[in-house]
Order: sequence, then structure tokens, then C-alpha cells
Amino acid sequence: MIWILEVKAQIVCADVEIVPNTSEQVDYVFDSFSKYIAGITYHGTAKVNVKVDDQAPPNPGCKWMLTMTVENHPSSGTGATHWETLSTYGAGSSSPAKIDILEVRVTNICNTSPIDGIYQTFTETGDFIEIIENTGIRVNAGSCQKNVNGPGNYMMNYDEFHFQIDFRIVPSFGFDPGIYQLQVKFALVEVP
Repeated sequence: MIWILEVKAQIVCADVEIVPNTSEQVDYVFDSFSKYIAGITYHGTAKVNVKVDDQAPPNPGCKWMLTMTVENHPSSGTGATHWETLSTYGAGSSSPAKIDILEVRVTNICNTSPIDGIYQTFTETGDFIEIIENTGIRVNAGSCQKNVNGPGNYMMNYDEFHFQIDFRIVPSFGFDPGIYQLQVKFALVEVP
């Protein structure tokens, strides 16, 4: 699994930035029956730090949202609901791994994400999960409330602007043995 960080163009805020502090790829190896049945969970696989600077003088319209999207390289012929197949081997059910075996959980100290602590799944390429929603209402940093989306940064407001992402895969036995790839993209977007 590979993840990519994106930032969309600034409109009202002075600077909108994701500051990564983890590697960009994680490998899951299912080499025992117990791993297939129980799955594998990697805690803190991705750590996303957000930095949003306001204009001087401050602009009350400076707000943002943070999303996570899954992609499987559909131009290679991969079906919309499957992981991209890099290589298969052995005998199996003639079915590539499905995207919905990937579960993600977002947490931070303030529980600012509306989905904090709850495992979420994707079903097909292009699906996205809102870590911080676009509610249209600005919630300022320092409040330790749900959906904080005003200016601030992980250095000054760590509890609100640092997100830990856990990844869990429980494949069971219904798929061809092989090597599969999936991309998870994080996007920080300023919203009007």
C-alpha cells in the first residue's frame, strides 16, 4: 500500500500544507492461516500533520477540509472494486483482492474528526473519507472540538492538527495469492 499527500491551491488562507512524518509505503505479508483469519493491523501507519496559516489581517473565510481517497490504477485494467494486481501465483479462487478488505481508523488527541476511532472502509476506486468535513462553518483551533478547521498548525495545536491513521486488512481466503497494490491519498483542501 502506498500513500500520497496532496494540497490544493490556496484561495483565502495564506498557506495550506500537509507535513508528513512517516514513510510512504507499507507492506502486508499474509504467510499464515492466523493472519488470513485475524488480519493484520498496523497502528500509526500514516501520521498526517496539518499546517494552515491565515492572512494578515486574518480572514474569517480561511477554513479547510482533510480527506482520504483510495485509488487502484484503473487505467491498467483493474476493476473498480479490486486492488491492482501486480503478480499472482499458485491456485486460488480466480478473484483479485477487493478494496473493502482495507479498513482505516483516524485518531487524534482531541477527537476532532467526526469519524475518530471508528474503522471505515472503501468500496471502490475514487471513494473518499472525510477526516475533517466541509461543514461550511469555521471552528477555530484551541477549542479541542469536533471538526476544527480554522487556521492553526501541528506545532502550536498538536492535539487538533496531528492525525494518526491505522490500517487493518482482513483478507480471509477468497482471493488469489499474489502481490497487490492500492494507493491511499490524503488531500488538504481550502474550502470557500
